[in-house]
Amino acid sequence: MTSRCRLQVLWTLYLIVYNAFCLRLTELKIEQHTLVGNSTRLECKYDLQGEKLYTVKWYKDGNEFYRFLPGESPEVQVFDVTGVHVDEKQSTAESVVLKPLELASSGKYRCEVSAEAPSFQTVTNHSSMLTVAPPDEGPHISGGQDRYKPGDTVNVNCTSGRSKPAVQLAWYINGEQVNSSYLRGPYIDYVGREGLMVTTLGLKFEAGMQHFRMPGSGGHQHRNRLDRDMKLKCVATLGTVYWKSKEQSALAHRPRPVPGMPLPAADDGLVGADEQDADSRADPVHASSNSPSINIAQSLNINGIAVYVSASLFIVLLR
Repeated sequence: MTSRCRLQVLWTLYLIVYNAFCLRLTELKIEQHTLVGNSTRLECKYDLQGEKLYTVKWYKDGNEFYRFLPGESPEVQVFDVTGVHVDEKQSTAESVVLKPLELASSGKYRCEVSAEAPSFQTVTNHSSMLTVAPPDEGPHISGGQDRYKPGDTVNVNCTSGRSKPAVQLAWYINGEQVNSSYLRGPYIDYVGREGLMVTTLGLKFEAGMQHFRMPGSGGHQHRNRLDRDMKLKCVATLGTVYWKSKEQSALAHRPRPVPGMPLPAADDGLVGADEQDADSRADPVHASSNSPSINIAQSLNINGIAVYVSASLFIVLLR
């Protein structure tokens, strides 16, 4: 066997032995999103592979805040770091509990595990956590009307409560997310010393018949359009920890009745700028066969409502 082959065999054996008895991290669990005032548990699990544990250290943004030293007195040491409050009673060699959380708790957390001599192996891993202040109230809608008709401009705003970071707002019409061309914003205002944010997202579009639906119809078209409505919904989200919505309904505009004129039937549809009335004809009223008659059929259109008038004039000739 050549020297080159021997080196390859020795290297392979070394890798097998090293991997078989190498300290390694098996799991790192850090919540991606947490809430101000709550608690969270940072978990760092490892396999010593026959080694003896020397120390476990935790860092936030490069600053050590927790150290576990088995066999030492005390085993747990805590260091001051902004935004980090360790619950020592609930913290161990494999997990650290932080409470209460604050906005400054956001950052990159790193776990570092080291073995005793003679190897002094060290393994490390990290992940980020964002601590959020959820809105103090749900979103609210302003600027809406009770009724719209085709051709009207719908111009409304959705405003969130104060939060940090800013919430994400989304608009829906009858359960379907709106086209981005309908949106105005978002606009963010900063309030208070902590820099909390209020988000506003506008919605502006021209109402059309496709925006109205029958209540309970799930958005499907229906022949009777006099009772249609339009549901506007604003949804506010913040990561995976916050979701709230606000909904507002507006009815389709009905034509105002003209005194003395009959109302259109339910199947006549909603009168709007994009619709035309159907042509119709009034049947004449016939007089007695012994008397001549003149039949007059006249169609009047007042405010878009077809009114049909039929009359017979009777002329009796006296001998």
